[in-house]
Amino acid sequence: MISFVPSSLRPLAQHAAQDLTRRTGRRVLLALLSVVLFSVSFAAITYYDLQSQVEIIDVATMVGTDRPSRADGEQGVDDSYEGRAVNILVMGSDTRAGSNNVDGSEGSEDVAVARSDTAMIMHLSADRSRIEVVSIPRDTLVDIPSCTLPDGSETDPQYDTMFNSAFATGAGESTAPEAVAAGAACTIKTVEQMTGIFIDEYMVVDFAGLSTMVDALGGVRVYVDEEINDPDYTGLVLEPGCYLMGGSTAVSYARVRHGVGGDASDLNRIGRQQNLMAAMLRTAQQKNLLTSAPDLYSFARSALATLTTSPGIGSLPTLAGLAQSIAAIGMDNVRFVTMPYMAAPFDENRVVPSGEAQAVWDALINDTPVPDESVTVQGDGSTPSSMDGTGSGEEGTGSPEQPGQPEDPGAAAPTEDPAAACYDLSK
Repeated sequence: MISFVPSSLRPLAQHAAQDLTRRTGRRVLLALLSVVLFSVSFAAITYYDLQSQVEIIDVATMVGTDRPSRADGEQGVDDSYEGRAVNILVMGSDTRAGSNNVDGSEGSEDVAVARSDTAMIMHLSADRSRIEVVSIPRDTLVDIPSCTLPDGSETDPQYDTMFNSAFATGAGESTAPEAVAAGAACTIKTVEQMTGIFIDEYMVVDFAGLSTMVDALGGVRVYVDEEINDPDYTGLVLEPGCYLMGGSTAVSYARVRHGVGGDASDLNRIGRQQNLMAAMLRTAQQKNLLTSAPDLYSFARSALATLTTSPGIGSLPTLAGLAQSIAAIGMDNVRFVTMPYMAAPFDENRVVPSGEAQAVWDALINDTPVPDESVTVQGDGSTPSSMDGTGSGEEGTGSPEQPGQPEDPGAAAPTEDPAAACYDLSK
């Protein structure tokens, strides 16, 4: 009987076997090379994808050269902040134009103007042991120096003008990147003139961006310490308690002025803005974003798309290095301060820096802790005067978009700080 042997199973001649060995080796090499190239290409694409989200605009020429000195006397460290304190001016743009019309406001001239009703100096100590965040009330009367507009022209100096006018002076009614950068530059010049503090970097984030960042974190837990009843403006109605807030709720919480506290002034909501920022920092730290590549990428892509920044902090390697250097800072070493102020002598609806404000500016200039009496809240949710436990707050539940009602007021022990209980994710 004749049997047929498949050619693939037939013995090979010696030279044929050598050819197969060479071909197999080339295929393996090509496969490995392909993997390497794919990995490099993916990394490059990912980097480009993230970097392309950032609107980076250098405002150095608009800020000018008549500026305070850096604390270390250096003129800058390329792509590195190691060994020196850093001051970052964080501005919230409150225009309601386009996607930022998060509350249904009509695009009137007032709400379409690119203003900044939120401004915070974030100070990172040189040894990366602490972070201080100083809020400057928008109603502060300041002198605004001459500012450079996007077309290169100069504005006239202004005197005894509301602080938030600085951003509008530079940006005008435009929300184009160049206008936002001009608004940031004018605000930087105003802050430096008022405080004597050198601003190293800046960030501008808008309403839509804030909402996206909170959602990218999976919502943030916020303790609401007083009733909020504002159905007409923000639509926010909350009882005191602990809530998991999603993006839209968080924006409303940061903006609400009516139906809460004593009056509808901007001063009344600064504490809530600080509370929300602290909650975001806590959540990012608790989620260990730096150790989870997928989560870090998701958050970075969402966050970076919302920012207009200076070149230094807008560079991904620099931003990543800075983030890693502060990752180990405990939330009890993150402190929020509202600029000490007093009523303006000739306008009771406006404020001016009080004598205690200079001590805060000096602390940031000299890279020393701000005076304890100026601290309004710490990053872990505690306050310098620590609550005595007579409060009633209690763990609550909610969805990322719509907060739920707080649970039974008896859920928290009477001696336990309800805010601390809210922020303790181990419970």
